[in-house]
Amino acid sequence: MKTTPILMPQMGQSIAEGTVIKWHCQVGDEVTADELIVDVESDKVSFEVGSPVAGKIIDCLVSEGERAEVGSVIGHIESEDDGCPEAKDAEERTTAKKRRHQPARSNRAPINTDDLPRMTRDWLSPSVARMAVLNNVTVAELGTIRGSGASHRISRQDLMAYLARRDIPGGAASLSPSATADEKQLASLGRVVPMTSIRRTIADHMVQSIHTSAHVTMVHAVDTTHIVALRNKIKDAFLKKHGVKMTYTGVMLYATAQVLKEFPHINASVIGNNIVLRDDISLGCAVALDDQSLVVPVVKNADTKTFAEITCELDRLIKLARGQNLARADVDGGTFTISNFGSFGSLFGTPIINQPQVAILGMGAITKTFVPVDNQPVIRDLLYLSLSFDHRVIDGALGGRFLNRLQETVESLTAAAMGVDGL
Repeated sequence: MKTTPILMPQMGQSIAEGTVIKWHCQVGDEVTADELIVDVESDKVSFEVGSPVAGKIIDCLVSEGERAEVGSVIGHIESEDDGCPEAKDAEERTTAKKRRHQPARSNRAPINTDDLPRMTRDWLSPSVARMAVLNNVTVAELGTIRGSGASHRISRQDLMAYLARRDIPGGAASLSPSATADEKQLASLGRVVPMTSIRRTIADHMVQSIHTSAHVTMVHAVDTTHIVALRNKIKDAFLKKHGVKMTYTGVMLYATAQVLKEFPHINASVIGNNIVLRDDISLGCAVALDDQSLVVPVVKNADTKTFAEITCELDRLIKLARGQNLARADVDGGTFTISNFGSFGSLFGTPIINQPQVAILGMGAITKTFVPVDNQPVIRDLLYLSLSFDHRVIDGALGGRFLNRLQETVESLTAAAMGVDGL
């Protein structure tokens, strides 16, 4: 018999780790090749992992709610198949890395999970048991938590959800003596709400971007009066013909895709000490979700699409995102990102670059503003565009030229150029 590892999959460019959401099998279960065995997620997408071979599940090393690095081993299957060479190599790399980092685990005093009764310790994974002791969760409290794991076993995510709802009646005094200073300070402030796995990953990604890129932001005001008038005129006919709403985000995606053809250093990525000038122009669009997280689905090859095609594809991706049905291909491969915080009423902002890209465009709300025309105040519809860029690659002159060109393109867009003159 052979042992084949189950790996945490790669879920997109620049994603370093994922979270196990749900195991669909238990130790001892027989599975077939490609059968769904575990759901995982990153900050961008949920992903279903199929069994690499037919065989029997012999262990699940990463519990539900816990994170693991991409490519690391999260479980094993016993089978008569040798498995794939890539999986064997990954397991050897994971084992070697654990050995290298083993001494570092001794820098924090261990939590004594023997404080829990034997039956309870056997029912919880080590990490969940440790979290229970650290947060002074009693056995009686554990009995009130209905677990989402196999046979209602309590996962780390279940316990985190319980702690988010739980009052802390003694403040810092209710924590374990081995709690860190930060944990005691949090408890003294009031109710502690743990970050979700998606929020933690987003936070890590944003902090990494700030530490990686030298962020600079420039803002231009764009006159969109004619775009607003055009949309008001044809929006009903556009919806009837294409089945989707005509949006300002779609207009900006279309215009940006055309302008990026002239600015390859804006449509670029940084890999190590190298600048990669991307041949394709694939635009990510940040989408806020109901759980206060966000994803960035990607309109692939946007420069080759018509305005209507971009609008329809954007609508499809947003619906998939809000239904949590995005596939890995839907979020991978972006070369430039647009964030429309104007939908929440903000005039402008300073978005953080989506690594390893080198720039991101922010859209503010379109507002009616008095502007001077021939020394007379005239009401116009203004849109503020903010470009955050990596000063390691892009200087102010290039950033300014890009925004100028984008402003000119948007202000000169015609119905004929957008392919909507027949509506």
